Amino acid sequence: MMKRVNIFMDQVTLNSDLCCDALVIPKQALERCLREANESQIKIYLYLLENKKQSPTVSSIADYFNYSEQDVKRALRFWNTDNGQNKPTGSIQGGNVVEFSGRMPYSREKIAELMDKPDVQQLMFVAEQYMGRPIKPDEVTSILYIYDELGFAADLIDYLLEYCISNNKKSMRAIESVATAWREAGAVTLASAKKLTKSVPPETKEIMEALGFPADHQPVEAEIAYIRRWTKYYGFKMDIIGEACKRTVLATGKPSLRYANKILKEWHDNNVTGPEDIVRLDEEYHKKNMKEPKAAQSSSKAQTAGKGAGKFKNFNERQYDYDALMKEIISN
Repeated sequence: MMKRVNIFMDQVTLNSDLCCDALVIPKQALERCLREANESQIKIYLYLLENKKQSPTVSSIADYFNYSEQDVKRALRFWNTDNGQNKPTGSIQGGNVVEFSGRMPYSREKIAELMDKPDVQQLMFVAEQYMGRPIKPDEVTSILYIYDELGFAADLIDYLLEYCISNNKKSMRAIESVATAWREAGAVTLASAKKLTKSVPPETKEIMEALGFPADHQPVEAEIAYIRRWTKYYGFKMDIIGEACKRTVLATGKPSLRYANKILKEWHDNNVTGPEDIVRLDEEYHKKNMKEPKAAQSSSKAQTAGKGAGKFKNFNERQYDYDALMKEIISN
């Protein structure tokens, strides 16, 4: 889609050959975009509109923009001005994001039903002992989520809490992340979880230091899962991983396993096996970027030449019913 801005004296006009590929923004949301929203809030809202049928999560949005999950949640809270409905992550209703917790909230009846179970009551007591304080309502629902939705038995959750808190990971968000990583790795019993947590890749300390983590940082399973993926599944050696870590620090200025994972996943998808393959990909990237401006100039010259002809050749003009077209876009 080509656009051109014409400026004449104090008047500014935008010419566009926009066809039918459009993104409809509710008027109320557009006004907030123009008057109140900052850059990240606008970008995240447009991303949700574009991907609303895919139900993106807080984590996937953070990965896409290389934001922290807290940044994403703050942006979502900005749009969440009318949160009266229980809908999955990324739902949009009337111009507002109406739910972004990543899971469905529990009703009072469901909480009461689960809390009547003796093993759940014991879990709440154990959690308070580990935390050293009374647990908060949102922490209760997190434990219920791990118990009910992830299907962890009480003894496994007990070990999960002990493992995370002993590694100075006391937030329930971090504990949920570890639980999810265990489940994805097939560690759904106490024995399998203990076996998994003991299988720490020997390169872990070196990689964490290369990313800029403090020397006394104790990685939890969610972090180790990334390293295990790079070394076991991708099969990368330290020269490849170290280069990804260096680029991560240069690009973000902070330790980011997610950013490093994006780099390494792209290299894996492009069959990188050694440093020479990275050089090859870099050269291809630079060549592509050099060609694109030239292609844009050629396109501009072609359009200028076409105007002299008075009309396009070999192009059948179409008549669109734009009112019907916009209704169809909105309904989809």
